[in-house]
Amino acid sequence: MNNHLELAIKDAITADDLKRVDQESQHPLLAQELDLDSLENPPRATTHTYRLYSKGLVSEELIKDDTMLVVGLGLSLCDSHDNTKQEINKALRNQKLAAHPEAAELAAIIHGLKWALELGIERIQFFCDDSNILAYVTRKAAPNESIVAKLLEHVSLLQTRFTSCQALATVSRDDIVSVIKLAKDAIASQTRWCEGDTEYESCPVCYAYVSPNDKFEVQGCFHRICVTCMRKPFSSEQILRGNTAICPYPDCENDLVPEDCRAFADADAITLMIQRKKEKAIPVKDRVYCPNPSCSFLMSDLDLIRHISKNPRHSEEARKCMECGLSFCKKCHVPWHYKKTCDEFKKSESYLKSDAAILESFVKTQGWKKCSQCQSIVQHGGGCQQMTCRHCKHEFCYTCGAPCKKKKLTCKCSRSGK
Repeated sequence: MNNHLELAIKDAITADDLKRVDQESQHPLLAQELDLDSLENPPRATTHTYRLYSKGLVSEELIKDDTMLVVGLGLSLCDSHDNTKQEINKALRNQKLAAHPEAAELAAIIHGLKWALELGIERIQFFCDDSNILAYVTRKAAPNESIVAKLLEHVSLLQTRFTSCQALATVSRDDIVSVIKLAKDAIASQTRWCEGDTEYESCPVCYAYVSPNDKFEVQGCFHRICVTCMRKPFSSEQILRGNTAICPYPDCENDLVPEDCRAFADADAITLMIQRKKEKAIPVKDRVYCPNPSCSFLMSDLDLIRHISKNPRHSEEARKCMECGLSFCKKCHVPWHYKKTCDEFKKSESYLKSDAAILESFVKTQGWKKCSQCQSIVQHGGGCQQMTCRHCKHEFCYTCGAPCKKKKLTCKCSRSGK
């Protein structure tokens, strides 16, 4: 093999790597050194079959004034039920590998199999979304490029290090969405340079080139996002809709810490964000909303101040809003009706003239519904009759009000409402 070809596969794997992996996979302290607890119980590794998803991408990047081919590898290790256990990515700067997309795919498989061996895994299935690559590794076809053929030899050699190692085709594109993203992030991590005394790097969300000083590292997930992208969770309507602000990195559900976001979010957004986090912490079954239209404050039923009454039957449902101080009935969601049951109060003249009665009448006139769980007004905007309350997330049929179970209607009403 010529020197150029040797250099081209150097980043993929070396003979020393194979020897080291073979030795390390038998090391008694390997589980402790590599934190196998984050996978499955190590003693069961001989019978458990893991799944490896990999992706090797090649991208032509403009870095300052130079155009460069960059290889990005994304790897995801899952259990037999496709539950992700660990994910990693890696960037390669070898131009020989980058010149052959099939070589990049094989390099990803090689790194994935090496990683599995280092973790002490003995049985594995690795998935290929490229039909040519699958044909190569299953020996149903032979590659034309010498670098691809050499990398294929290393794949075969690694396969012999496992008790069981099987190559399979991916079922759908969804199987590799996460590893494609990891590979893109690896490429993005290489598009950085120094200009004078200033260093630039790319954002993994928008891929724009920014100064490290203009990036924000999210606590918990440690994603480094540019400030422009960090503003999006606050400029959008998701907080107003009752959602908490989360890291804008795709598929990341890590909540943002309000105190850390003051540099790019205004005070009102931070206040609302803190309120949403408190609301999210309240169990759905304990959520109570103030019936005062100008308040609508969400509280935990366990924290509400209960009124003292001579009639325990009446005071059982009495509550007091912790925000505006309104005394109200938790059961019928109206201002508290002293010495009267809910049915008696709704027949009284004082109720018929109240704001609650006017609102109730307006709701019926408009054809709106009330959530049976938190009594919030729900307006149907068209489409499916299966509704989700934006306050308590209760799912029900908009036609009859019947609750849903396992995301499905329990009544005989049509989902279309017809």
